[in-house]
Formats: sequence, C-alpha cells, structure tokens
Amino acid sequence: MKNDTAPNTKLSTNVIRITVIALAINALDYFLIRNLFSDVANPAIFYGLGFMVLFMPVLAVYLHRQQKSANPEDNDQPDSCEIDKTALTREIDESEARYRVLVENSPAGIITCDLDGNITTVNPATLKLLGSPSAQATKQINVFTFGPLVECGIAGSLKKSLETGEIVTCETFYTTKWGKKVYMRMHCAPLHSFSGAIVGVQGILEDFTANKKAQDQLKTYYHVIEHSPVAVLISDNKGQIEYINPKYVELTGYTPDDVIGNNVSMLYARDQASAEYYQKLLHEVQTGNVWRREAFNVRKNGEGYWENISVSPVLDENGQIYHFVVLKEDITKRREESEKAKYLAYHDSLTGLSNRSLFYDRLMIAVANAARYQSQMAVMFLDLDGFKEINDTYGHDTGDDVLKAVAEQLKTVMRKGDTVARMGGDEFTLIVPEFEDIRDVELVAEKILKSLRQPLTEKALLVTPSIGIAFYPQHGINHEALLSHADKAMYQAKKQGKNNYQIYEPDQETTNPDRHQYNT
Repeated sequence: MKNDTAPNTKLSTNVIRITVIALAINALDYFLIRNLFSDVANPAIFYGLGFMVLFMPVLAVYLHRQQKSANPEDNDQPDSCEIDKTALTREIDESEARYRVLVENSPAGIITCDLDGNITTVNPATLKLLGSPSAQATKQINVFTFGPLVECGIAGSLKKSLETGEIVTCETFYTTKWGKKVYMRMHCAPLHSFSGAIVGVQGILEDFTANKKAQDQLKTYYHVIEHSPVAVLISDNKGQIEYINPKYVELTGYTPDDVIGNNVSMLYARDQASAEYYQKLLHEVQTGNVWRREAFNVRKNGEGYWENISVSPVLDENGQIYHFVVLKEDITKRREESEKAKYLAYHDSLTGLSNRSLFYDRLMIAVANAARYQSQMAVMFLDLDGFKEINDTYGHDTGDDVLKAVAEQLKTVMRKGDTVARMGGDEFTLIVPEFEDIRDVELVAEKILKSLRQPLTEKALLVTPSIGIAFYPQHGINHEALLSHADKAMYQAKKQGKNNYQIYEPDQETTNPDRHQYNT
C-alpha cells in the first residue's frame, strides 16, 4: 500500500508558502497603491484583485504539476473502458486461434452443423474418416439428407442431439465411396448461444476400427477358451487366480468360487510332496521358462488322475511377467492305455505272466548277476502233460481256463523275486535266482507238482506237469545254454513217465518229439 502522508504534508506546506508570498506581495502592492494613488476611493478592491491575479494562477499551475508527478502512469493513457474492450477482443482472438489449431490438428474427426444440417466446420481427420476429397466439397452436403451418413446412423445421432439437447453416443460402420469400411465411435453434443438457445450440433468422430478388431479377437479367443477341451487357468504374476474355464471345473472339480482370488499354491497344499512340486514349478516359470510335465494330481473330491500340464509366463512389452497361463489335459485314459500297451509288450495277454521277451531280458540279467556275485541260479522249463487232449476234447476256451489256473498256481508257489513266464502254448518257464543249495530249487519243483494235483477248473480237470531244471554255472554260463538244457531236462522228465521233475544230465539227452501245442 502506498504511503500518501508525506506527499499530502508537502503539498499543504507549499500551498501555505504560496499563500504567504501572495499576501506579502499584495501587502506591498497595497502600500504602493495607497501612497502613489491616494485619490483611489477604495484601495482594498485593488488589493483583492491583485491577490487573485497573483495567487490563483500560480496555485492552479502548482496543483496541476503535483497531480502529474503523483500519477505519471496516467499520462497519455486511453480511457479504461477502451482498455478493457481491447484486451477482451485480443483474448477472444487468441482463444479462436487456439481452437482452430486444436480442431485442425485433432486426431479425432470434428464436424459441426447448424439447425438445418448444413456443415459449418469440418477438420482434416473427418475428411480422412469419411473419405471426402476436401473440406469445401464436404461443406456442400447436408448431414441430415446425405445418404451414406443417414444409412450408417451418424445423421440420426446428430439430429437426436439437436432435438433432445443431450449428448448422444453411437458406434457404427461407415463405408467410404472407395469401399473402405471404417468402424467409428461418435459423440454428439448440442451447441448453445450466449442466451442458451441451441444453434447447432458438434460431432466428434473416432476411428475405432483397430479397437473393434481387437475386441472381436478377444471375444473369439474367449469363446475358444470357454469351449476348449483343455482346462485353462489364468493368474497374475503373483499367482493370484483370475480365471478358470468350464473344462477346468470339469477336470478338477474346483469351481470359480473355490479358487478365484486365491493363490495357485492352494491347489498344491495337500501334502509335502505336492508343495515341493509346486515350488519347483514356480521357480521354473518365474525365470521365464515354460513348465511341461506329466504328473499325478488329485481332484477336489480326492480322486487321483494323470494330467499333462503346461505353465507359461506371459510377458508385457517390457519383457516383464504379468500373467501365467496354466493348461491341463486329463491323460489318465491315454496313460492307462500306454501302460497297458507296455504291459502287453512284456506280458502274456491270457495269463498275465511275463512273456517270452520279458523272460529273456530277466534271464540275461539273472545270469549277469550270478556271474558278478559268484552265486547260483536255476532255470525251470515246465510243460503240461496231455494238454492237447484237453483242447481237443473240451475246446480251446476250456484249455485257456486251464492255462490261467496253472499260471495262478505257479505264482502262489514262486517267491516274490522269482520270474514265472509263459513261453507259448502249454510251456512255462521259471527263474530261481540266489539260492544256497540245489535242494531249495528241488523243493520249489515239488511244490509245483503238488499244487497241480488238485482240480483247476469247474469241470474238475486235472493236469500234470513235466519239469526240467538247469543250474548256473554247472549246466551253462549263458542264458541260451541254460534254457536249452532246461528244455532237454523237461524231455527227460517226460521220458521218465511225466508228472515229475528232472535235473539236466548231459548223458541223457534225447531228440525232442513234436510236442508243441499253443493257445493264445
């Protein structure tokens, strides 16, 4: 705030000084007039006139100069109303210039029209969207009657905004005269005068083609995932579950209410092994790798199943993980079929015993172990007596029942580490590893003979075996020699009247008769 006290005091002092000087001059004037013009009737009149002539002009000049020095900024200044009017005009011009720049350079299309639909403003983005050659050509059309604008709904939206005075939003396809199809999103707003009356409408057009395409793709992908035969789970980068598809519910039994919002670790919290499995999985995918495994898992109801699981990290544009996608496929049936195929590759389909291939593998392993540890082992070759007559008399189905019954009896007699195999037809072989005395093997043979003396089928059929035995290393140091000598010992048992066992003796070798009868 200005301090006006000092200037006012100075002004008063100067006025007093001027007054005193004027009075002094007038007093001198009065004295002169009175002595020089003694004939003047009333010299006081001259005194007053002199005072006015000397004092008032000087005082007026002084006050004017004081006023100019106190307000120098007011010198040569125009009237305040004129100043306000000029500033307002300049501000309006600047505002209009800024608006024109915004409209001309806006990436969105901007179009305005009056109450009759005549276009008053159109920017380059609008011309590009509508495929119009120029602003002049576009301004010659009427938005309410121009066919393409009417057909796509743009005209209707602009007109509705005029009629209702409200903002109207619409999405539509517009086809240019060159056949290009553009998906647009449009916002229409009425324009008002200073009095508030609606004088026109403005439309802002946005090219939504890319967004629409992306939305359609997302809908397609969502439909695919929802109807996928593979279970899908999506989580954020912290493992928080955000989505599961219907197949996941079908596979695991967990519903969206059970898992969404929870961490994936809840699915692996049933035991220590599962928790360790999850930690390995988590470590792998957090480093940006894809985890693929066939694993055994448990449904919500506790039922076990085999799954083929794939966990993939999803990276953003900066290479950072922001989601994980889990794909699960129930492979229980496929795995069972695979296991069955493996089983059948090494097992007899009728009896479930080891087949010829598996027997040879185990025989070679047993011979190698015996050689390594300087131990003994035995091979037994068993053939059923009179089996051909059973097949011929009762049929192959009954023969198959007999073979299965014999297999069960052999499995009950043999030890856990022994091998029982069906070589084909009515021939069976046995491996007895790691025994201390030959008598131990003979006891096994006697148990087999005893177990087959009872009826084996509903028809109370009885069969007897002939068993030949060969020992490592006495009768051979490789699997071919051992199996061959056990076969020859079996023929020695046949020759001795059947239903007995014989240990291989080289001097009793005989030619094998044609005895093979195979059942499958």
